[in-house]
Amino acid sequence: MSNTFGATERLASVAQWWQSVEGGQLRDEESAALEPWLARCFGYHALHLSLQPLEPCAMEDSQAVPPPLAGLRIPHTFQLGPLGADVRARFESLPLEAESVDLVVMQHVLEFASDPHAVLRELDRVLVPEGRVVLLSFNPMSYWGLRRLFNLNHQAPWFGLGLGRKRLRDWLALLGYDVEDELWVGHGCLSHAPPFIAGFMQRWLARILPRSGVGYALLARKRVSMPALIRHRWRLMPSFGVTKADGAVAQTRPHQRGCAALENDSNQGVAHVSRN
Repeated sequence: MSNTFGATERLASVAQWWQSVEGGQLRDEESAALEPWLARCFGYHALHLSLQPLEPCAMEDSQAVPPPLAGLRIPHTFQLGPLGADVRARFESLPLEAESVDLVVMQHVLEFASDPHAVLRELDRVLVPEGRVVLLSFNPMSYWGLRRLFNLNHQAPWFGLGLGRKRLRDWLALLGYDVEDELWVGHGCLSHAPPFIAGFMQRWLARILPRSGVGYALLARKRVSMPALIRHRWRLMPSFGVTKADGAVAQTRPHQRGCAALENDSNQGVAHVSRN
């Protein structure tokens, strides 16, 4: 895990931040925003990737869904992360078979990856054709992005990469994904303002400046181009003396009928000369 996401202390600091007031508030807003998307996703297996210290699903209830994936209708949902979940593993080498997952929700993972391209390639490997992926990332064009520029103490979560929305869309397009929808969350002050001021900013900034949210999400579908079948129509080339299987004489083509007519005319002319 260290060769991909850096030192273990950095991972621990990210996990501790998600347990703070700001982290919990952002997680709740993201869960509420993703619920309409997840409600229209279908399949058999769903995978949740996150650096949060996720709580494992209840083993006695097969329909249990973790709180970040509220509204999901896929029955088998499991969590994977390096900090502890249903499966503990690295994101760049998922212990899953190829094309075995119908939905992947990647929640703020690429920002802390030293090689985000390897993580995306691994995601593409395990996702089934026409499967969906939900990517959540911090918005570098928000005021949180400005805090990242002045983060001299390398505090979480502002020491991660600043992945812009257009940059991530280009990466998905290169892998063959169609972006179906996008949204922004966390427009107001998350914890440093009274509740009525935070609610006011949340409503008006979302309406006036929708792209100023501290985080954004992309919903994409894995595009698979199926080759078109070309059917060859094999036909017997008709010629003189060739008959079909039923014994009937093969029908000649127009140019062959013309040749036969010329040959008949020439034969009649020869016969007329011989009689004379």
